[in-house]
Amino acid sequence: MDASGARSKRHLEIALPDGMTYETGDYLAVLPLNPTLAVDRALSRFDLAYDAQTVIRISEGGHTFLPTDTPVTAGELLASYVELSLPATRKQLELLADATVCPPDKAALAALAGDPAAYTDEILTPRITVLDLLERYPACQLAFGTFLQMLTPLTPRQYSISSSPRWSTDHVTLTVSVLTAPALSGSGTYEGAASTYLARARPGTKVAVTVRPSNVAFHPPQSLATPVVMVCAGTGIAPFRGFLQDRALAAQEQGVTPAPALLFFGCDQPDVDFLYRDELDEWAEQGLVAVRPAFSVTPADGVTFVQDRLWADRAEVIDLVRAGAIFFVCGDGQRMAPAVYDTCTRIYIEATGATAERADAWMIEMQREHSRYVADVYA
Repeated sequence: MDASGARSKRHLEIALPDGMTYETGDYLAVLPLNPTLAVDRALSRFDLAYDAQTVIRISEGGHTFLPTDTPVTAGELLASYVELSLPATRKQLELLADATVCPPDKAALAALAGDPAAYTDEILTPRITVLDLLERYPACQLAFGTFLQMLTPLTPRQYSISSSPRWSTDHVTLTVSVLTAPALSGSGTYEGAASTYLARARPGTKVAVTVRPSNVAFHPPQSLATPVVMVCAGTGIAPFRGFLQDRALAAQEQGVTPAPALLFFGCDQPDVDFLYRDELDEWAEQGLVAVRPAFSVTPADGVTFVQDRLWADRAEVIDLVRAGAIFFVCGDGQRMAPAVYDTCTRIYIEATGATAERADAWMIEMQREHSRYVADVYA
C-alpha cells in the first residue's frame, strides 16, 4: 500500500519458453515461491535452519509429491513445494488434534474439526492456516515430515495476459496487484505468494510459466467492425489493455477505422491507480476507444463505482449493443461483476419496458446463446 491506501501494482514483461504461443485474452499461469516471511515462520516453528538437510523416505506403497530419497534443504521444501497460505482443512485440524499433548488444546482443535459452523467462522473465513495453528498451539508436537506431507502441493497462480501477440509473439505482459495486508487471522501480515514473488523479481529472473487458454469467447472480436464494451476495475483492466493493443495494431495493419469501443474502468483516484493512462489517452486520441473512468475515493457527479459510470452513460451503451457490440466484464466476482450485471439488467428494463423476469432471460440469452455478454471474474 502507498500513502493513498491503494494497493501496489506491477507491470511485468516475461519472455515465453521456446515454442510457446498465446492469444489475446489468454492467461499466464505462474508457479511462485512462497514468501520469505511464511518460510521463515515455518522454519522457526520447527527450529530448523534454511539449509538444514532433509531426506524424505516413503514406505512401500506410499506416495508423495515431495522429492524423495535425496537430500534437500528444509528451506527449499517450504519455499518451492508446499502451500503455506491456504486455510486449514477439517482433516488437517484432526491431524493437529491427534498430535497435541495438551488436553484443552487437543479438545479445542477437535471441536473445530467436528463443528462445520465453527470451522467456517473461525478457520475458513479468516483463512487460518496450518502454520497459524501450530504457532497458536505450541503443545502440538507435529513432526516436520508430517507437516510437509499434510500440506497440498504449491500450485500455479493464473493471471490475465495484458498484451497482444501482434505486439510480440514470444513475450507477454502481466498487470499484477501486489497482495500485502494485515492477515485476516489478526496476527502478522499476509503476502500473496505469486504477487509477492513477481514483485520481487528482477531482470533476468527465471520464472516457471505456461500459457492457459481463456474462455473461448473471451477474446477480441475477429472483425474490427464489431463494437465492444469493456467493463473492469483495478487490475481487471489487464486483458482489455491486451484487447486495445491488439485493436490498435490490427487497425494499423489493415488501414481501417474500427467500430466504436467503450472502456469503463473503476479505480481509486486519477493520480494514483489510473493504470495505463498515457496509453489509453493515446488510443482515445486515435479514435480506438472512449475511456469512462470511475474513481471510488474521489467520486464525481454521482459516479463512485464502475457500475455508476455504466448507468450514467447507458445511452451510448444501448446504441452499441443495438449495433451488435460484445460486452466484456473482468474483475472482482464478489461485488463488481454482480453489480455490473444488475446495472445491465436495469438498463435493459428502462430501454425496452421489459419486466424484471424478461430482462433476466435476455441477459442469460446474451451470455449462453449469443456470447455477447462475456465475463472473466475472480474471487
